[in-house]
Formats: sequence, C-alpha cells, structure tokens
Amino acid sequence: MVNLTDEIKESLTGTKVFFLATSSKDCRPNVVPIGAFKLLDDETALISDQFFNKTLKNLKENPRVAVSWWGSKGGFQLKGQVTIHTSGAIFEQDIAWVKTIRTDLAPKSAVVMKITDVYQVKPGADAGKKIL
Repeated sequence: MVNLTDEIKESLTGTKVFFLATSSKDCRPNVVPIGAFKLLDDETALISDQFFNKTLKNLKENPRVAVSWWGSKGGFQLKGQVTIHTSGAIFEQDIAWVKTIRTDLAPKSAVVMKITDVYQVKPGADAGKKIL
C-alpha cells in the first residue's frame, strides 16, 4: 500500500499539466498531457477523460499507467492500475469537479488510478529512484 507524503502532495499544488503514459496490448507507448488530475486520497487519483481516443483504447487494453509532472515544488512519477467509470457516483463526481475547472468540458469517463509505486524525477543522484 502506498501513502503519499506531504512533499508529493505539495508538489501537485499549482501544477497545471501532467503527463499520462499508457501502452497498448502490443506494447506501443502513448503519452498525453492532461489537465484534470487530482488525488482522491493518499493512494488513489482521479483523471478526467474529455478527449482520450488512443489513450482510452490503451486503458481498456492495458490498465497499467504512469503519471508524471514537474511543478514549482518539484515532481514525481506515479505508477498504478486504472478502472474506467462511465456512470455511477465516481463519474458524477468527475463531472461536477470538471465543471468547476471549465464549464464547457464534458467528461466521457472518469479514470480512477490505484497508485502502486512512486518515483523521484528530480535531477541528481536520486533521479529515477523508487521512493514508495
């Protein structure tokens, strides 16, 4: 079980763009910038899908993902597995949240990521080191 540290959570503050990496079942990588990413708790994140095409296909074929960011307080990479929600409470929560960001966006699905690993992305001797 992963419990994100305060440092990791603080590094999310003010970050506008995150990068979501997926892979198809035949191992073709894909990375897209995303703006709608937030923590639900210390081991779960919500990613809102407005525009995923190839990414959504990959998520359905292979639920393993990585999310990385770099903000004013540093950055990290999270790895984990996702579930896709197109109805129900999580999806409704996603719609309500996204409307607070931009009223013109309409989520197609809510992607819930169970975080399994955390890596350092800061430059230096510990770059790429697994920390959780």
